Amino acid sequence: MLLEHNDSAVIKHMEMYQGIITRMAGNSAACKQWGLPLVTAFLAYVVKEQTAPLVWLAVFAVFIFYALDAYYLMLENRFREAFNASAKKIADGEFARSDLFVLKPQGSVARFLLKAFTSPATWPVYMGMLLLLVVAYKLAGGEI
Repeated sequence: MLLEHNDSAVIKHMEMYQGIITRMAGNSAACKQWGLPLVTAFLAYVVKEQTAPLVWLAVFAVFIFYALDAYYLMLENRFREAFNASAKKIADGEFARSDLFVLKPQGSVARFLLKAFTSPATWPVYMGMLLLLVVAYKLAGGEI
């Protein structure tokens, strides 16, 4: 049985997709919100105490936050792809009752993960953090 675009179940289905997408975007932002203060704290401590080797711990943390941020961005983009596919089915009048509440991400994991790692929303932030850590390492007397 095909459903109309103004059916309450169809609207709820699309709202659920929007909720997932919003949650993934929030998780991605949280990675930056946690990563930046952590790096700042490391910077201050390393430069003040002249403990250059501790920078490597912060570098590890930056890579973890970068990977986590890219993962959430990849999921967000894959769910957005699924949202768009559902919207197209609804617009074309092909959305069936069996399509309701099947909320699966679509698209290639590898393609979207590469897109997330190279996105302007991720790499400039984390490369900037790494650059600051290199500066802190040099200020603390470390040799590259």
